[in-house]
Amino acid sequence: MALPRSRRFLWAVFYTFSGILLLLYTFSDLISLSPCAFIYSQDNCYRGYLSEYSFDVDEALHPDWMKAISDDANITSLSIPGTHDTLTFDIRDELFQCQNNNLSAQLRAGMRYLDVRGRLVDDAIQIYHAEMFTGYSFVDVLTTVSAFLDAFPSEAIIMRLKEEGRPHGTNTITFEQAFLQHIEAEGQKHRFYAPPAKAFWPLPTLGTLRSGILLLQNFAAPQSGPHGLIWGSNDMILEDLWIIPSLEHLYMKWDAVEHALTSAADPANDDNAALYLAHLSATVGVLPIQAAAGGINGSVEGINDQTGRWLDRGSETGTGGRTGVVIIDFPGRALVDAVLARNKGLVARGLDFDL
Repeated sequence: MALPRSRRFLWAVFYTFSGILLLLYTFSDLISLSPCAFIYSQDNCYRGYLSEYSFDVDEALHPDWMKAISDDANITSLSIPGTHDTLTFDIRDELFQCQNNNLSAQLRAGMRYLDVRGRLVDDAIQIYHAEMFTGYSFVDVLTTVSAFLDAFPSEAIIMRLKEEGRPHGTNTITFEQAFLQHIEAEGQKHRFYAPPAKAFWPLPTLGTLRSGILLLQNFAAPQSGPHGLIWGSNDMILEDLWIIPSLEHLYMKWDAVEHALTSAADPANDDNAALYLAHLSATVGVLPIQAAAGGINGSVEGINDQTGRWLDRGSETGTGGRTGVVIIDFPGRALVDAVLARNKGLVARGLDFDL
C-alpha cells in the first residue's frame, strides 16, 4: 500500500537530512585525519599546523647567497639563518622532531648554521636529540656538508657540535678524540677553521671562512682544544629561553627573541666582539612545532610568524639591521628570505643580491 504524499515527503526530508549529517561527519573525520589536505596552500601546513613562515624551506633556493657578500665582511656582521636540532627531520615523535626537511634541502635553502648533537656510541659519534636517535651519524653530517661546500665553495658553515648525553655502548676514546678521528678519517680536517695558536679572537671574516666550518664547541676538549668558539663563552651573545610553561606563555619567548634581534641590529653592537645567536625554539610546556607555528587552531601566533613579520616590517621601513644567527625549528621560505634580506648592505660592489 502506497504511503500518503505527506508522509513520503517527510521521509524524503529525513533521508536527505540524514545524508547531509553523514557527509558532515565524514568530512570532519577526514579533516581530523589529514587537515592539511583541505588547505589551499599546503606548503605552509604540516601535521595540521598552518604557518606562513614555517614548513616550506625546501621551496627556498639560496645555495650560494654568500657569494655576493664582500670577503672583508666579518662573520659576526652577517644575518644567518640556521636550524635547531638540525638532524631531527626523520623523527616522528612530536616531542623530539624539530625539522621537516633534510640537511641537503636546508643547505640549498640558505641555512648556514647547523645544530649537531652527538653522543659517543661504540667509539663513534651518533646524532641524538636527548634520548632519541635520529638515525644519522656525524660522518653523515660531514659527508653532506662537504659535498655541499665542494659544489658551492663561496659558502661557509657555522656548526655547533654538542655532546648530547652520556656515552653508550663500549668506548675506548673520548668524545673529543672521536671528533678528531672522524674529521681526519673523512678528510675534512682542513674544513674546520683553525687560526694560528688557536686564537679565535678576533672573529674571522667571511673571506677567511669560505668553503669551511666555524665550530662552536659544546663539548669538553682537554686533549688539544679549543677546536672552535666555546659555547656560552664571551665570544657569543646567546638567546636561548627554551623552557615555556604553556602555549599561552609563548609571549615570553617572543619578548626574549625581539630583545635579542633588536640588540643584534643596533649598529653600536656591530663591533666584531661577539657572535649574536637567537633561538626561536622552545619546548617543555609546548611542543617544538607549537612554538614554531602556534596553536593548531590558530589561537596563538607562533614564534616563526612573529619573527618573520617583525623582520619584514623592519626591512620595509628601513629600520632593519643585522640579525646575527637566527636558529629556527620548522623554518619556511618566507622566514629565510626575511633573514637573508638583512644582508643587502654587505653586498660587494657590482654584484646582485636577489632573493
